Amino acid sequence: MEKVTRRTAAPEAILKASRRELLCSGAAAAAGLASAGLRSLFALQTGEELVPFIDYTRGFRAEAQASNPRMKCFDLRQLTSWTTPSEEFFVFHQTETIRADAARWRLQIGGFVERPVEFTLTDLLRRPDRRDVAMTLECSGNSGTPGIMNGLVGNAIWTGVNVASLLKECGLKSETREVVFFGMDSEKEKKWEAGDAEYSSPHGRSISVQDALAPEVMLAFAMNGQPLPAEQGFPLRLIMPGWYGMAQIKWLTRIEVLDRRYEGRHMARNYHSLRAVETPEGTLWMDTSISRNNLKSVIARVTRQRSGERFEYKVAGAAWGGPARIETVEVQLDRGLWRSARIDHRGGDFAWLLWSYDWKYATAGRHTIVSRAINARGEVQPTRDELRKRLASNREDNAQWPRQIAIT
Repeated sequence: MEKVTRRTAAPEAILKASRRELLCSGAAAAAGLASAGLRSLFALQTGEELVPFIDYTRGFRAEAQASNPRMKCFDLRQLTSWTTPSEEFFVFHQTETIRADAARWRLQIGGFVERPVEFTLTDLLRRPDRRDVAMTLECSGNSGTPGIMNGLVGNAIWTGVNVASLLKECGLKSETREVVFFGMDSEKEKKWEAGDAEYSSPHGRSISVQDALAPEVMLAFAMNGQPLPAEQGFPLRLIMPGWYGMAQIKWLTRIEVLDRRYEGRHMARNYHSLRAVETPEGTLWMDTSISRNNLKSVIARVTRQRSGERFEYKVAGAAWGGPARIETVEVQLDRGLWRSARIDHRGGDFAWLLWSYDWKYATAGRHTIVSRAINARGEVQPTRDELRKRLASNREDNAQWPRQIAIT
C-alpha cells in the first residue's frame, strides 16, 4: 500500500492547525457570515413572542437517548437561522459517540484500485480541491410523532474534498461495482452464514460506483467553518447531498472498493421501505432500500406581535428534499383554503428553504395549522393517508404533519 508519510503532530496541535487552516480558507468566513446574517434575519424581533404548540408533550426531549442508539433532536421551535448551529444539530447513530485521536487517525482506500493509498487529516486539509456545500441532513426516521416532532433534521455548510477526485487518483479497476464506506464504530452481530457465531463488524454503507463518482459527494472535515464535532463524525464523514442521513457515514476510516454487492447489517437487514408499485394485475408491495430524501415541509413555530389593539401572527418553517426544486409552500388553517407562503430564503440546491406566512386575523380558540411543499414537477407533499397508500414503513415519513395552537 502506498502511504503518505508525514511527521505526526500532537492531537492538540492538529486540532489547532485544523482550525487555523479552516479560518484561513473561505469556508469559515462564508459559513460565519451566512449564519450571522441569517440569524439576525430570522431571530425573534423586538416584541415578537413564541406561541406555544399544544401538541408538544413531555414525550419530546431534545436529548432523547444517550447511546444504542444515540439520539438527539433539534427543537424546531428554536429555528432562528438558515444554518443550524453545530451544538444544536441533531444526532443519530447506532452505538456511542466515537472520540477519535486526530494524530493517529488515517483514511485508507483499498480494494479494487490500482494504487491503494492512506491519508492523514493534514493531507486532506491541504488538498487544493476542497470546497463547501450547503446541505440539509435528515434522518430517514424523522417524523412528526410526539417523541421526535420532526427534529431529526438540520442544515449546515460542510467543507471537504470530493470522493471522486480521491477515487480517480487511486485508479478504479474495471471490475468495480460498489464503494463501501466504513466508520470507526462497530457492532457485534451473530452471523447466520458463520453458524451464528458472533462477529464484531465496523459500521458501513455502500453506494454504486456511479453514485460515488457524482460531483456533489464529498468527505467533510468541517461543519459551519469549524472542525467537525465528535458527534458529527470528527475527523471525517461522508456527505451525500440529497440522501438520507443513514448513508452518510461518520468517523470515516476506510473506503473499500468492491467488485460485488456489500451486504452489511444496515444494508441487507435494516433501512428498508415497503413500497406500493401499481401493476396491471394490482398493487405489488416491494421491499426497497432507503436512499434519497423526499419532498417535505414542516411548521417550525408560530409567533405573535402586537399591532394596535390586537396581535398579528406569523407561521414559519422549512422545506427541503425531493427530486426537483421546491417552487411553493402552502399553509392551511383549520382545514380551510390552501394559501401561499412567502419564501424568505433559499441557499442552494441541497439546502432547505425557509418560509413564512403572515396570519393577520387570527381568532380566539384552538387552531390546526399544516403546511405542504410543491415542487417544479407539480408533485405535492402527501397527507398521512396518501402516504400510507404507497408506503408501509416507519421511515421516510414526508407526510404533512399538523401543529396545534390555542389563542386566548
